[in-house]
Amino acid sequence: MIGQRGRALQCAIALLALGVVAGGAGTVQAQDRGPNTGRIALSAGVDWTTDYYFRGILQENQDWIVQPYGDLTFRLWDGVPAFGNLGLTIGTWNSLHGGPTGVDGNSTDPDLWYESDFYAKVGWTMFEDVTSAVIYTAYMSPNDRFDTVQELAFSLGYNDGKLLGPFALNPSALVAFELEGQADGGDSRGVYLQLGVAPGYTFNAGGTYPVTLSVPLVVGLSLSEYYEFATGDDDTFGYVQGGVGVAVPLAFIPASFGAWTIKAAVNVLHLGDNLEAVNNGDRTEVIGTLGLALTY
Repeated sequence: MIGQRGRALQCAIALLALGVVAGGAGTVQAQDRGPNTGRIALSAGVDWTTDYYFRGILQENQDWIVQPYGDLTFRLWDGVPAFGNLGLTIGTWNSLHGGPTGVDGNSTDPDLWYESDFYAKVGWTMFEDVTSAVIYTAYMSPNDRFDTVQELAFSLGYNDGKLLGPFALNPSALVAFELEGQADGGDSRGVYLQLGVAPGYTFNAGGTYPVTLSVPLVVGLSLSEYYEFATGDDDTFGYVQGGVGVAVPLAFIPASFGAWTIKAAVNVLHLGDNLEAVNNGDRTEVIGTLGLALTY
């Protein structure tokens, strides 16, 4: 947010974004869940990225940026195909910075800890291929770079692989309502809409080291006052982001230690008018990411 803020989900993500590559990795990880057959699942990881934008809003683009995360999912109910399962996820996502919003620009300890998000999600599957969720997120700044923002979001996704096979688009949508605080540092609480597709293909699917290629595309829009930045002039179009991601399981790690995946992505971010204005006049950015993920 501006005063520089956090990420969503995610989980939020996002998308989100960044998140679509992780979703591709999840396809690989699901092949080997190791010995965990209980009702509690663990997901964790860390990403190294060249730039950090939250829904197109610049957070940091200098020095090092490390983003660790982790969550627990409690499988509450496994049911019939029309209402496949119900789960509760509780987790945290963090962003540690070496640049001006982190070590180089703060006297408040912990100076490197720019953002720490808490999220709780209730998700369910319907008719096997339709996923939905209600997500609460609190975006917080341990080094006091921005005020806490609270948000409630609703997501919907569809796995169209049965219809389109290797040409599946995996469309998704997310609507987020700000409950307290504003991502853009503006005067009014905003409503955000995100639409995305995540086509992909897994090479060597039956091998020890399958390679999952993802080509995600995400569009971020303001439904109400999400990109107004205290100007009184909201910009409906926020950004569009597309790129290429690759994920490979680390099959040499024993399954008893969980399913590990290494992933990488290059994304191109194109900003709308208001976001360009608060991004030092730059409309297009190229962002590289390298990550390590674990599920158990």
